[in-house]
Amino acid sequence: MRTMKSNLKKAKRRAGAAALICVLAAYLLTGCIQSFDAEAYVKACLDALYMGDYEEYADQIGVSVEEARSDIEGQLDDSLESAFVGDTVTSEEDKQAYKDIVVEIYKLAKYEVVGSEEKDGDYVVTISVQPCNVFEDLDEGFTAMITEAVNDGGFDESQTIAYLNQYLEQKMNENEYGEPTEIQVNVTGDENNVYTIPEEDLTNIEGTLFPGAV
Repeated sequence: MRTMKSNLKKAKRRAGAAALICVLAAYLLTGCIQSFDAEAYVKACLDALYMGDYEEYADQIGVSVEEARSDIEGQLDDSLESAFVGDTVTSEEDKQAYKDIVVEIYKLAKYEVVGSEEKDGDYVVTISVQPCNVFEDLDEGFTAMITEAVNDGGFDESQTIAYLNQYLEQKMNENEYGEPTEIQVNVTGDENNVYTIPEEDLTNIEGTLFPGAV
């Protein structure tokens, strides 16, 4: 039972690994632009991170689409790999399936940039967000799934992530959105006109889009 509880904690941390991607990618979200459009910049960043749409983001930061994709997807790969450090039982197939599900869950993100205000060369951008409920009941729901498997005598430690994948896929298919809510994002520039979205704001976006993930 103690081993099972430990595995559950690890699995649930992996389920939340998606929440770390924005923070890990925060340093990528910089733009050096002579004529700066804060609203377009924030939307481009969100589209790149959540939708896998890199064209506008690449244009905003002055790199090729291939470079933008490589940077952000490389961060995703590193984040998910770190989630499995020390895991000697999960198959490569289940790890890849987990990554694929995380990418698809991210695409459920619903957001719209609705306005901005300039303050002393920096910007406050307002985003309208509809929360996704995939992660809301993760602790209870996934624990119940594993407990049922244990009680049925069919639980196999090496299949913990396979169960997690099954749970997340089911929640993804059943997803419902909450009421729209507005959040504000700071976009700060330096003397070289390099603009950055702070890590805490990216985390706030993530937590509002996917309650329970952060």
